[in-house]
Amino acid sequence: MSLTKEKTLELLWQRMAERGDFPSLQRSVTGIVSAMQSENTSTADLASSVLSDFALTQKVIRLANSAMYAPFGCNVTTVSRAIMILGVDTIGHLALSLKLLEGFGEVAARRDDMARELARATLAGAFARDITAKNGIRDGEEAVVCTLLHHVARLLVTYCFPNEWVEIQEIAAEQGISDSDACEQVLGITFPELAEAAARKWGLPESIATSMRPIDLEGDAPLSHADWLCAVANMSNEMVTELTRGADPERLAELAERYADRLALDISEVVSVGEEMARDTSHQEFIAISTGASNTRQPPAGKPLDSARRLADGLSEVRAATGETDAVGLLNLTLEAILQSLGFVNCAAFVRSPASKVFEMRFGIGREVQPLLGLTFPEAFEPDVFHLALTNGRAILIDNAREPRIVPRIPLWHRQHFSNVKSFFLLPVRQRNQTVALLYGDWGGALCAGGIGAKEMEFLHYMGDEISSKLESVAQQNAATGANTTDSLARKPSGTAGR
Repeated sequence: MSLTKEKTLELLWQRMAERGDFPSLQRSVTGIVSAMQSENTSTADLASSVLSDFALTQKVIRLANSAMYAPFGCNVTTVSRAIMILGVDTIGHLALSLKLLEGFGEVAARRDDMARELARATLAGAFARDITAKNGIRDGEEAVVCTLLHHVARLLVTYCFPNEWVEIQEIAAEQGISDSDACEQVLGITFPELAEAAARKWGLPESIATSMRPIDLEGDAPLSHADWLCAVANMSNEMVTELTRGADPERLAELAERYADRLALDISEVVSVGEEMARDTSHQEFIAISTGASNTRQPPAGKPLDSARRLADGLSEVRAATGETDAVGLLNLTLEAILQSLGFVNCAAFVRSPASKVFEMRFGIGREVQPLLGLTFPEAFEPDVFHLALTNGRAILIDNAREPRIVPRIPLWHRQHFSNVKSFFLLPVRQRNQTVALLYGDWGGALCAGGIGAKEMEFLHYMGDEISSKLESVAQQNAATGANTTDSLARKPSGTAGR
């Protein structure tokens, strides 16, 4: 059928509303924008909202401690302080970029075409963030949102108009034109026009909405803020194309030369960021997915795009087994469920030994942890991330253990025994307000670029709660029968003892 721009948009919003498997992206985005624009939003309100989203919390803290903000921050450890340094707009744009990607994750796990487009969006957003951060540009997070919105238009068409999407690809290939021009032939609207319409429907700021429009890079007149955002987004999107072609230095230099003067960037810096991304293992799988060279549909760290669904299934299994197995069996089942859901290379449980005043690695899955069973670290507080998790009783994701600011917080024993690990996760298990076990998982030598979302974190905490409930039940049974209190998580000594 012949479609006009107005009819296409009408069908698009209708199909988004009708399809139950699509997350409520509009509600999430408009909620964030409302908080950004409200004069009544206090630091406390915003901090509370950020803290409810684990992935956002980690990114906010990391950004506040980045080199760009170091003179203002210096070892920021609280969200409230981070908001004071970064400002409401930066926090809001960071949240928007997360939600724009998160909104398509579950659908992309089931469709190759969506997975490819999401991978391209992720790469473009990463480049926009890296190039702006390297040059100390404080509007970087806003530029990331604009970059992702360019791809959201493609994702929306792929999702809501799957047959037309195939036709668009065929026309572009046959006629040698851009996907956007082919989209206009098929749906009566270009991708920039669709992205602008989405930005306005979701109530995004005017500067972001107008930045979807094409700009002329020729001339010497200073760029408006919206034009600057558009130029960064366009350069980031073109960089993805070069990454999928092999990141040839000459082609990267040509790309950089077109944008460098207008964006006041150094050509060598642009080329360097592109080359670094091509070499970085945290981006290589995204590049493979975006070209169709990979059929894993997984981010580089092995974390499946449908990890939330897997965790939900794993939680159901753990809950079903709680009444049927002992504490050791439940703990091992939980470790396996977490490993399979998040794609860990290694997964282990450190259990508190009150008599020895240490936490001992008693259970583990993975080739690297098996020889280390029996490894211990002291219960007494030390200023590292493991003891922070023990003390706070909350999960922690270290997404890059090699960051200079993070390295001093990684204990020496971990750096020695897990020297290749870049990203790892800690989940404390509590009993009567005391941490009795610490679950550990890592992705080997790959970065967990996608983080762990709020829903995923919710399921993980529920799993920890099941173990806590089991241990409490055993303790009550022992007290009721007068039995001697025993170590419910005991196992025969094996592996490496001591530090």
